[in-house]
Amino acid sequence: MPKDHPPKSFAEATAGRIRAIVPEDLADRFCREEGITKDDFHSCAPIPSREVCAVDGSNALLLETGSMGVAVYRAAQSTFFDRERVKRSLSPLYFSLIGPAEINEDFPGLYKECFGQAPGSQLKNDDRIRVAGILRDTLEFWITQQMAYSLSPGAILLRDGPLRVSHASHDPVLSGIARACRDQKIDLAGVSKRTSATWGGGYPLLPSIAGIADIFGIPAPWWMRVDPDMLDHTQYTQWQHGHPYVVCLHRKARSLLKVDLFPGIHDTHVTEIMGRLAGCSGDGRIPGYPYPLLDAHRTVVLTDEIVEVARSDLMRRLAASGIKRRTYEILFGDYHDEFARY
Repeated sequence: MPKDHPPKSFAEATAGRIRAIVPEDLADRFCREEGITKDDFHSCAPIPSREVCAVDGSNALLLETGSMGVAVYRAAQSTFFDRERVKRSLSPLYFSLIGPAEINEDFPGLYKECFGQAPGSQLKNDDRIRVAGILRDTLEFWITQQMAYSLSPGAILLRDGPLRVSHASHDPVLSGIARACRDQKIDLAGVSKRTSATWGGGYPLLPSIAGIADIFGIPAPWWMRVDPDMLDHTQYTQWQHGHPYVVCLHRKARSLLKVDLFPGIHDTHVTEIMGRLAGCSGDGRIPGYPYPLLDAHRTVVLTDEIVEVARSDLMRRLAASGIKRRTYEILFGDYHDEFARY
């Protein structure tokens, strides 16, 4: 380690770089450079949410070795009418091997099970975390597709995350879901707790808009349409299916949310959608976050206990298949577990 640079100086340098990305006059800069005015903010009073369905998924890596890993994943939906849950379902816990082959061998079977045909693109085992997320997304899109055909006209269908895909094979699936929602007169929305969206060469979008709302004294709940041209870049531009909005759904909300809706929706209808979301975002534990999505998350989340049970089950089956304990330790043992004991 360089003698002239103690650890404190590195921490200070990092803090300084973060401060440069989020300067004190961040909101003023955004307002000035992007021409944001008070009229860009739209109020939306909370109204009865009526039928709202939320879909979420969860995944985890059970075992890892140099050449392969084992992922588990599942998805769930939770449907509410106003404040009462009327339906909830949870998929089985799926196991998939990621590697050692270059192409994931479980993905085609999962995709065909969900959508009745082979995927249009293969899934490479180049990044285990990304692969596990795409496998989970497959189940999420399948459940979302099922709900698009079973909800009543006028319902809101929420996806945890943006209205885009991160793998080419899911693009026609999301397009089909969008068509089904339009045909069934269902409003499809993607709700993101975090976003990588930046403007002006790296300034974060959500704190910028929050700062302007404070300057203008905009009372929550409110929404604002985001012009994509003001953003630095958009992930997977070719697979975007929604238009971005930023919303604050409760006066005590901890943070803003990014909400994606179908392009071309009239402001009056956007206000109704956001008002209904505000109507189901008053839970005292997490004010400002739609409760159906919270319930879907609580239903599907893979806790440490669930992961450990799944890992133990897989270990028993490996032992039953004839793999010896020493072989298992060589394959999947982690010295860090031993380091933690001392």
